[in-house]
Amino acid sequence: MNIYDVIAKLPFPKQQYIKYRFNLWYDTNKTMTEEEFLKTVNKKTMNSFHKWERTDEFKNIASMVLATKTAQDLIDMYEAVRDKAVKGDEKSVKLLLTLQKEIEQHKQQALKAFGNIVEQEEEDDDLEL
Repeated sequence: MNIYDVIAKLPFPKQQYIKYRFNLWYDTNKTMTEEEFLKTVNKKTMNSFHKWERTDEFKNIASMVLATKTAQDLIDMYEAVRDKAVKGDEKSVKLLLTLQKEIEQHKQQALKAFGNIVEQEEEDDDLEL
C-alpha cells in the first residue's frame, strides 16, 4: 500500500488537502494558492483542516508521506556520495558503505512487505479446487 492508496480512501476534501499540504500532485510543478485550494474543496476557511491536522488520522498519513520522501532523499544522498566515493574521497567511501547497509535493510523490509502482498493475492485468487 502506498500513500496514494491511503489518500484514495479519504473523503474528497481531505484527499485534496493532503495533496495540497505535501505537494503530492501527480504534476509536482503544480502550485496552488490557499484561495484556489479552498475553492476546489468548496470551503471558506482552512479551520477544519487545521483542526484535522491535530488528529491521529492526519499524523499517520503525514508519517507515510515523510517516509516516502525519506526514501527519495536516501536515493539522492546515495547518488551524491557515490559520485564522491568513486573519485576517491575517503569519507565518502565510508559513508557509501554505511548507506549501502541502510539500503539493504530497507530492501529487506520492502521484500517482506511485497511478500505479504503476494501471499495475500495468492490466498485470495478466487479459484475453486
